Formats: sequence, structure tokens, C-alpha cells
Amino acid sequence: MNASTNFAELIAQSRASETAQPSRTTHEADTTLEEVAAPAEELAMWLRAFGSYFNPRYHPFTESERAGILERDFANETHTTQSILLRCSKLIATLTQPQWAVAPFYERDHDEVSANLPEEYESDSVEGRDSSLTFSPLTETFGDLQVICSALLNTPRVGFRTWTSLGAIIERDISRSDVASQLTRTARDVNKAKLPSVLREITEKVEPEALSSDLLSVFFGLTELLEHLRFIKSLLQRDQPLKQTLPIFILVHEDTRNLLDLFETRCLRAKGLPEATVSALDGSAYAIAMEMRKAFEHELVGLSGAQQAPAIYAKVENAHGVLRDCFQQSLISLAQVFESTLDGTRIFRAFQTKLEQSLTLRRDLWVLLQHVQRAEKERDRRPVAPLVERLIAFREGSLRYLMYKDWESYERFLEEVAAARGAVELAPVLHRFGAYLETLFGQINMRAVFSAHPFDYPAINP
Repeated sequence: MNASTNFAELIAQSRASETAQPSRTTHEADTTLEEVAAPAEELAMWLRAFGSYFNPRYHPFTESERAGILERDFANETHTTQSILLRCSKLIATLTQPQWAVAPFYERDHDEVSANLPEEYESDSVEGRDSSLTFSPLTETFGDLQVICSALLNTPRVGFRTWTSLGAIIERDISRSDVASQLTRTARDVNKAKLPSVLREITEKVEPEALSSDLLSVFFGLTELLEHLRFIKSLLQRDQPLKQTLPIFILVHEDTRNLLDLFETRCLRAKGLPEATVSALDGSAYAIAMEMRKAFEHELVGLSGAQQAPAIYAKVENAHGVLRDCFQQSLISLAQVFESTLDGTRIFRAFQTKLEQSLTLRRDLWVLLQHVQRAEKERDRRPVAPLVERLIAFREGSLRYLMYKDWESYERFLEEVAAARGAVELAPVLHRFGAYLETLFGQINMRAVFSAHPFDYPAINP
């Protein structure tokens, strides 16, 4: 943009141009094709993602890949970097077209954003930021970096040190760009303004004050993570190149780790918390850590080197679903600790109610119990592989509706079943597992929400 840049208005204008949908007061879980990220918001997200992408700590590497990281070829990651740099250049080209020209930055008293920000965020206010910034230096930077990537991809191998050096150059040039810094700050302010008012109202009632502030940060953190995932969903729906989602997932990984640190160092150490509150906070942190592990140690492993489109799509879709459901459930569960009557659909229109979750869990648990008991009776005649597949499917699905303390027990039984060699080893494992599932089913079936929903005991297929 040749003149000064009003990023908040730019974001609002680009969002209005790209979507025909009215603005909403709640974060939607079921994003439609039209609800894609506006150019300024998308560019800000990529700029932040670059800061995480070159840290191997957050990549979905296997243990063997981490052990041999110095010998690993990072050509695939370099190609993804080049693709995103090209995408950023195109976004800047879009934003510098005449139809995107806007007034000086926050010329109108930044009413589009800061009027919606709670007092806790005043320190992040965009008032007084430079109003004479242009995209030209950033455009030149991205052009030069694309040339560097092309040169690296013409070499036999892109080593670890070369790749991390490329990352250091990108991060240095972005950090030196005033327009990049201003854009990312404003985009985060816009995300803060999206936090549903009901969540702010809940935090205002929380005691002590320190926990209130930390809880607000947790709510915002989860909301922003869901915003990143919303963009990934738009790529899935529009059949876009999906390897480019890896830097976004890695940004989600780093931000989630920071959020878990907030749980550990602040929330759980607040003095005088009721036991129920401590349990809820601890449970949410545990659930988030477990689902993050599932996404990065299972679903996303091998994404950078995958070649087949169906496999790439499945990895991205599964990881997206795991993390989205986890973040939504964690946010609602935490809010309900302090506002027990809160309806999750006030935050997420498509949020599955506790009754729906319990009905699904009860049915799936009973079906799984029948298959385990049948496998125990017919262990000499049935292969164990189909049972393991069913156990994995339950882990990827309805397990999240159990209390987190049950997850570890289930995972342990799954590992024992998969590791058993022959009927002699399998028999005692299945017997103990069946007893565990039967007890668990009995406990679930006593939930008060089932008082008007008797169980119909569905037929079990072979």
C-alpha cells in the first residue's frame, strides 16, 4: 500500500469483501466455504507461523527422526516454506490494490477494535502506532527469500543447519519489519475482540482476581487456537494444498505449550481454590496435552514427506478434528465450572451437548464391551487385528467423552492387547479389559442425564 496503512480497518474491509455472511458474536465451529480468513488476517497468521516453523521442538517428528535430525533432508520443509512465501507475496499484492486503500492507521480512534477490548487488554492497545508504514520492504524481503529457497531446492540436500539458518534469516527480516509487527499485533487485537462476551462476563465473577485474569488469558488462548484451526478447515473445504497447513499446526503446537505453561505456573498455583476448580483446571490441562500428543505423535507424523493426496487429506482432517474438539470441549468445560448453567451452543453453534455426548459414549462403550467379550470367548478362532482396529477407533472417537483419569487406563489396555502374542497371552488381558469396560459401562449408565433415556442395547455385527 503506497499510503499509510490502517490494519484494523483493512482486516475488517477484507473480511467484509470475502464473506457474504453477517458478523457473529460467537465463534462458529462449522465454518462454511465463504467464511475464510481475510487477506490481512491470513498474512498475519503466516508471519506468526514462520516464527514457530523453524523450531524442530514443535514438529511432528518420530523419535528416530529426532535422533537423526542432523542427517535429515529438509527439502520438503523448504518447499513448503517457498510455497508460503509465494502465498504471502500474493496476499500483499491483493492488499496493495486500489480497492484496499484505507485511511491512516487508527485515524478514527481505533473504534473498530479497541472499543470491543476489555480493560485487561489495554496494554496491547494499538493507539499511537506508526501510521506511515508500507508493504514495499516486506514484498522485497519475500521475493529475495523465494530466490534463496529455489537455490536450496536445486542442491542435492537441504541439511538441518541450512534449513535453520534459512529460518533465522526469515525470522530476522520479519522482526525488523515494522509493517509485519504492526499487522500481527492488530490481528491479535482483532482476535481478542472476538472473544464472546459471555466468557468475559464469567471471568469478571471469578475470585481471586489473579485467577480471573489468568482465566481470561486461557479463554483468549483457546479462542485464538480455534481461529487458526478455522483457517485449516477452510483449506480442507476448498481443496487447497494441505502440506502448507503444517506451519499452522506447529504454531498451534507452540501456542498450546505456552497455554499449558500458564495452567501449570499460574492457574493451578492460585491460592484458596476449591477442589472442584483445581480438578477442572488440572483435567483440562491433561486433556489438552493428551490430544496434542495424539495429533503430533500420530496424526501428523510424516505429513511433510507424504505424497498421496488421500493420505495427506486424512492426516490434516484427523488432526484438525482432534484439536478442534479438544479446544472447544476444554473451553466449555472450564466456563461451566464457573457458570454451571452455561449452554455450550452460546459459544459454538454446533457444540455437542453433554446428553448427546453421553448417549454416544454409552452406546459405543457397550458395543466395544461386546466385542472384547466375544474376542475372549473366541480367541482361538478370531484374529486380534480387527479388535485392535476397533479399540483404536474408540480411542480416536468416544474416549474423549470419558473423564481424563480413564484415558490412561484405556491406553494401557490397548497397548497390552496389541502386544499380546497368541491366545495364551491374550486371554488374561481380554478378561481384565472386559471387567474394566463392564464396570465403566455400569458407572456411565448411572448418569443422571439417562433418567429419561433407557438403553436399547443395539445389535452387534460380527
